[in-house]
Amino acid sequence: MLSAVILAAGESKRMEGYRKALLPVDGRTFLERTIALMNHGEVGEIFVILGAGAEDVERLIKPEGVRYLVNEEWRSGQLSSLRLGVRHLSDESEGMLFTPVDHPLVQKSTYDSLISFWMDHRERIVVPVYRGRKGHPALFPRGFYDMLLYSELPGGARDILYREKESVCYVEVSDFGVVQDIDTVEDYRRYIGELP
Repeated sequence: MLSAVILAAGESKRMEGYRKALLPVDGRTFLERTIALMNHGEVGEIFVILGAGAEDVERLIKPEGVRYLVNEEWRSGQLSSLRLGVRHLSDESEGMLFTPVDHPLVQKSTYDSLISFWMDHRERIVVPVYRGRKGHPALFPRGFYDMLLYSELPGGARDILYREKESVCYVEVSDFGVVQDIDTVEDYRRYIGELP
């Protein structure tokens, strides 16, 4: 069984008062779209890690079959949110698919392809690559959970990609969304449209 973790704990500092998880895209919020993208037959549990503004997100979005976790240490960075997710994965979890919520433009077919690839390479870390750039979502097998939890990772999970090169499969995709994070109002206007 695959687990899925969506990282949505940051304060969206550069979004000029807008919260990323609640921004609209294709008639849904970033968070709702990301949950839908992860809704795959191999995914047995989905966790959303909240932090700043958690109450707003929990009040406005009530997805079925999704568990919210609140990272009280969200100011310490994304790794703390990822670790919170890993600590809550079920014993049946064989791999973890994760992404920041600010990558809402990834195509459903990309998620399906990465999961399908992992099904044939279950001991490997799977990372999408678009024109030479590594992106999200990434998929880490259970064998790396302890490393994610207990290793010194000043650069976050990407440090493991460099330390465990022989365990990483880079999957070339034609999906620009894997490398396009929506971090600023300008990003949103360029790739999605005018803000409401």
